[in-house]
Amino acid sequence: MIYTIGGSAFMLAGFAALYSVAGTLDFTLLAQLGAEGALAAELGSTGMLIVFVGVLLGLAVKVPLFPFHTWLPAAYAEAPTGASMFLTGVMSKMGVYGFLRILWPIFPAQLQAAAPVLLWLALGGVILGAFAAMAQTDLKRMVAYSSVNHVSYCLLALFAVAAAPTANPAAANAALGGTLLQVFNHGLSASALFFCIGVLEARAGGRRGLDDFGGVRTAAPIFAGLCGIAMFSSLGLPGLNGFIGEFLIFRGVFGLTPWAAALGCLGLFATAYFLLTFWQRVFHGPAAGGGIGFRDLTALEIVTLVPGIALMFVLGVWPQLLMSFINPWVNAWLPALP
Repeated sequence: MIYTIGGSAFMLAGFAALYSVAGTLDFTLLAQLGAEGALAAELGSTGMLIVFVGVLLGLAVKVPLFPFHTWLPAAYAEAPTGASMFLTGVMSKMGVYGFLRILWPIFPAQLQAAAPVLLWLALGGVILGAFAAMAQTDLKRMVAYSSVNHVSYCLLALFAVAAAPTANPAAANAALGGTLLQVFNHGLSASALFFCIGVLEARAGGRRGLDDFGGVRTAAPIFAGLCGIAMFSSLGLPGLNGFIGEFLIFRGVFGLTPWAAALGCLGLFATAYFLLTFWQRVFHGPAAGGGIGFRDLTALEIVTLVPGIALMFVLGVWPQLLMSFINPWVNAWLPALP
């Protein structure tokens, strides 16, 4: 709470500075003034940079952008299951929204200048988030670091486009479309995984270690099947919703900054490793620890989990269901970029 309020304080100060010179907090009007250079004329180049950094800090904490991510694993691990699902499914997406809806339109020149540095920070979240998840023995912290990794894919695409928005229009279109799709898809898969970890924790009397279970698939086949689908969705298996968003992001980033896409693949490999390790140790092998006498899902738990699982299949084979809303916005927005 202290960390996020601290970031928000910088953002609030930045908004106050914008209001003092523009007399409004209307996003559309501020974006128009930012594009015309009126805000920079009033604040000066140094003042505009300071305000940009303030708003950036608030959004960087909210996403979170590496290295401002350190609050997230502890917060997600300590929160009740429902709160963890809400934080990863809704609240962390507000940071990506802020980059797209507030920071980029109002500070286009400043963001473009800072994009090369921010691109490296996004890569830090992609790679280090995945490797940190691989090192965890607490399942909830593992999924929390995985969330840092997956949201960083979105930032990687945004900063790649911001660095050179007109260099490759087709690649920029793919990157932004994939970002918006990934925001929704990650909310589905990550919240489902947190729900599954909550089920494991409740059945095992508070234990949720990687080595605290074994053979759960035999004792609870319905739970294993649904959790496996959520896990493979997060892994990016073709046919499930997680694949198409990541594919579009890497398709776009490769067309803009091939070296960044190549380095980002390290995060993909590490993600596959730790999720498959989780699947193997918890659900396969002889029954052990919390897997002994494990009860399968109740009717209420099935009803809670199945709608999200169904959407993973629907968006995996029919992503156009969402892309039909996303593409017109992207096509209208890209020509307006500097």
